[in-house]
Amino acid sequence: MDIRTMICLTLLLGVTACSVMPAEVSKDALPEIPFAQLIREAGRYRGETAVLGGYVVEVTNLKQQSLMIAVQAPLGKMQEPKTKDLSQGRLVIAYRGFLDPEVYQKDRKITVAGKIMASSQTEQDKYPYPYLRIDLTHIYLWPVEKPVPYNPYWDPWGPPYRFYPYWRHPYWW
Repeated sequence: MDIRTMICLTLLLGVTACSVMPAEVSKDALPEIPFAQLIREAGRYRGETAVLGGYVVEVTNLKQQSLMIAVQAPLGKMQEPKTKDLSQGRLVIAYRGFLDPEVYQKDRKITVAGKIMASSQTEQDKYPYPYLRIDLTHIYLWPVEKPVPYNPYWDPWGPPYRFYPYWRHPYWW
């Protein structure tokens, strides 16, 4: 195996390892396009596959499908949604099947892939906000991050790695 082949394989592994979506979905998906542009030009991208992220607002199960409404958030590394503060609208996600509202609870992070169907604004009796409707093909539910309890008496850099005047922990003076 020559050096060029090894470099190509390493780059290919690096590109595919940074995604939570299957490789065929990532290959077929649109490149990262700003969400505002997707909403403005939804007719142009209709039927194309997009990978988007956000935070679940609610899940409604109907007779033929489930509808999930999510606050859109730009994707960061490994396609993980960044903060909701950067949102530019909402996602209305249609899924032909059952999505359990107890699993897809409010404020859970999701990364979804699906076909772009349309964009619009809310009904006339509500304050208008932009949303993009997609037909879901793949979904990744990010695990809940649990905070690590803080213990002020545990110091990973304590003696002998820190240089204190005495062989004592700084909290034990």
